[in-house]
Amino acid sequence: MAVAPTRQKVKPRARFHREAPEDRKRQLGEAALRCIRRHGNAGVSVRQIAAEAGVTQGLITHHFGEINELVAYAFDIMSDGLLKEILAAVDAAEATPKARLEAFIAASFSPILMDRDVLSVWVVFWGLILHSPRMGASQKQEYGDYVGAVEELISSLATDEGFGVADIRLTAQAFTALMDGLWLAWCLNPDAFRPEDGMDMCRRWVEGLRRGAYA
Repeated sequence: MAVAPTRQKVKPRARFHREAPEDRKRQLGEAALRCIRRHGNAGVSVRQIAAEAGVTQGLITHHFGEINELVAYAFDIMSDGLLKEILAAVDAAEATPKARLEAFIAASFSPILMDRDVLSVWVVFWGLILHSPRMGASQKQEYGDYVGAVEELISSLATDEGFGVADIRLTAQAFTALMDGLWLAWCLNPDAFRPEDGMDMCRRWVEGLRRGAYA
């Protein structure tokens, strides 16, 4: 009796995986951040970023059009990520205005921000803000989001503890300026003071606010 030939199973053809545009853009933005951290201003290069991401230069042009758009997008990734990490620490704190503000201060002086590599990236971004409308718009958005978070924390504290604040927006901007100045001073010279000292200076500023020193 003849034996029917065994049929070999046909292996299904592998499907080509096409990444979603937002995923690809994110990869390019993260590659740009790595290049800027490593090379500073010299890292703002389509050629270097494409090599870092393992893509063609044409793909960067396809997604962003020009290098400034990619750099601004990288700025958005970094600034959004830092603020989200700080606010995550706030949300994890005890649900009282005092504890939430304390968590904000502590996170702002933790390794999340007290990192000189972060300064190296910011220096590049600062140099582009005055010459790139897209970068300027990103910086305004980032600053507004940060000040808005500070405003909410201080306003809640004032309401909870019953002290007045003459202009909550200006107060939030003043506190932001204090924290930014301390962060920059530490990044430029980590021996100037300890992060714990920076936290204490911010707490003393808040205590002065409680006592009406800035009204």
